[in-house]
Amino acid sequence: MGGGARLGGRACLGAALVRRSLPGLGTLHLREVVRNPWVWPAGAALVLLGLAFRGQEGAVGLVSLVAALQLYVPPLVLVLAAPLLTRRDTWAFWAALERSPGAAYLRAGVGVAVGAFLPLAVGAALAALPLALPALEVALLLASLALLVALWTAMTALLSALTLDASRALALGLAVWAVGTLAYGPAIVGLAGVLADRPLFGLLSTALLLHPAEAVRVGLLELLDVPVLVGPIAVLLADLLPGPTLVWGAFSSLAWTGLASLAARVAFAQRNR
Repeated sequence: MGGGARLGGRACLGAALVRRSLPGLGTLHLREVVRNPWVWPAGAALVLLGLAFRGQEGAVGLVSLVAALQLYVPPLVLVLAAPLLTRRDTWAFWAALERSPGAAYLRAGVGVAVGAFLPLAVGAALAALPLALPALEVALLLASLALLVALWTAMTALLSALTLDASRALALGLAVWAVGTLAYGPAIVGLAGVLADRPLFGLLSTALLLHPAEAVRVGLLELLDVPVLVGPIAVLLADLLPGPTLVWGAFSSLAWTGLASLAARVAFAQRNR
């Protein structure tokens, strides 16, 4: 009995010493992303987007760049995050060391998000140069990028925790992205047209908040006093949502990020690794 207790105590002490001697999970994953030789060219590619929108002035160029980022960033985050968050051997090792595997998994996701944001932020700042954006608009661009990276890293973490398989997580993530990008807008507009004679405030405002990309774009235009709307969903947003639309977009993005992160933590903690 005494020998077994001593062995158990030594094992716990050894695990604690290993935890203290290793960098944090967030730091490890941040380093892995930043050291990926393909991440920085992916960030530099944003300069080409800035050049593409060079003929557009001020806020219109900003919103065009944000719209392009909303198409470009999600698949990139999926490709970066899913392989790192689905490594069974790595997570079996860390789960044995960590008292809270779910929290450790979230820290790794935060590291991936920060690592992905850094090269994209550098590229976005450089892309703002051809557009001659003032400091406020550059700050709005970086804030929109941060919301986007955080949201899609949390979604990737959730899908990775549910599958622990990179191929499946990527396939599911790309399916979510495709539905939200290609099918969502026509579906909302079609629903509004079919049910035009019925009170749709609750239904449409809820549906619009489920997908914050449009709210962010329209909110930027409203904040910068540019009398341009970007499609029929923008008209619905302007008519239905009270208050600043950008606040709704940011709130919806943060809410979905939080929900996905919490679900990823619970799913990873409970699954059999």
